[in-house]
Amino acid sequence: MTTPRAVSVALQKGGVGKTTIAINLAERLANRGHDVLLVDLDQQGNATEGLGLAEAYTADTHIGDVLVDDGDATLGDIIRETETLDVLPANEDLDGVENTIRSATFGELWIRNKVIEPLLGEEYDYIVIDSPPNLGPLSDASLIASQHVIVPLRMSEPSVSGFERMFKQQIVPIRQEIDLDILAIVPNATSGTNEEKRIITDLEESQFGEYLPGFGRSAHFDDPDSPGPGIRERIAFRRSWREGQPLAQYDPESDMLGRLDELAGVVEAGGVEDA
Repeated sequence: MTTPRAVSVALQKGGVGKTTIAINLAERLANRGHDVLLVDLDQQGNATEGLGLAEAYTADTHIGDVLVDDGDATLGDIIRETETLDVLPANEDLDGVENTIRSATFGELWIRNKVIEPLLGEEYDYIVIDSPPNLGPLSDASLIASQHVIVPLRMSEPSVSGFERMFKQQIVPIRQEIDLDILAIVPNATSGTNEEKRIITDLEESQFGEYLPGFGRSAHFDDPDSPGPGIRERIAFRRSWREGQPLAQYDPESDMLGRLDELAGVVEAGGVEDA
């Protein structure tokens, strides 16, 4: 039996492949027979464009019209269908939406109250949120709305520092008010360097080691039958985004689909240990 769940894909650091994980996690969940909505809250709109919906980014009607009390738009006016999943697209006015959330009383609850609660378990089994790559009201609202987070990490010190900031500045304070579970920390865009091995090993030995999925662990460095740990760097990810398609549509033979499917299993199970 499916347990409906929302999950944010988030990190306080750009350029870590956050949108790639969000798009392809959502597609893999849909491929497993679930009704899935991808919510693009990143002001850059990369997930929206990467699913072939670039025109929605400049649409007159957008998520801000649903969130504000005097708006007359509905979620049905905004949500777009693709071949595999539905999308609540980003918009060029998301900075304005964030400013409105910042100035409103309990504005950080808007995404939860007006998007997640009406749709999760009613229209969709899973809702995946592509969060903004920075600290702010919109990223707070994403984590509060989903109460679950997947953290994509490049195996570099700036990326790890971004996670440490997010944990101290967002996750810990939010946990003082509501439950917020880390479902997985995903080594992403890896290429097999010694620096990557050092950082993965350090993660395994830290308090966050329990969140590394099986495909992201250092044992893959020494496995001759493995391409290495994590979601590996593949040109097909960039090309599929350019074509407005998830990886499975663009390259159904990709060796990374199995790992993305394993990540979808983590979301279904509610964590690495139960997957």
